Amino acid sequence: MKVTSEVILDLIPLYLSGDASKDTIKLVESYFESDPDFERRVRDNSYELFPNNITSPQKKEIEVKSLIKTKKMIKLRSYLLGFAIFFSLVPFSFLATNGKTYWLLLEAPKSAMVYGVFGVIFWIVYFVTKKRLQVTGL
Repeated sequence: MKVTSEVILDLIPLYLSGDASKDTIKLVESYFESDPDFERRVRDNSYELFPNNITSPQKKEIEVKSLIKTKKMIKLRSYLLGFAIFFSLVPFSFLATNGKTYWLLLEAPKSAMVYGVFGVIFWIVYFVTKKRLQVTGL
């Protein structure tokens, strides 16, 4: 395959921003050597060709930190959902011992209320966390 000026123009943003691999740099520079007029035009018109003054994407360290934080948030959201469901259902639970069945809501309403309050708190925190993650598209 022959490398054309169109291919080199596609690679110029990477080359100018310094994010190109060593092989890409060699390819672009070898094309510049074979066509000095093209190199001069690119260097003279680089601001016109790419007016936004190309900047490199976020550094890899920032991307990795963001990925780790997002993973933690997704894990937290899962735990919060589990706890919210658990504490919401505990007040409606039954206990059967010695042939007698106890319903937590009737036999211990204060305990059921405490579990219910914890359930509501976990639901609120879950939905707040879910909202924060929706901003990222997750």
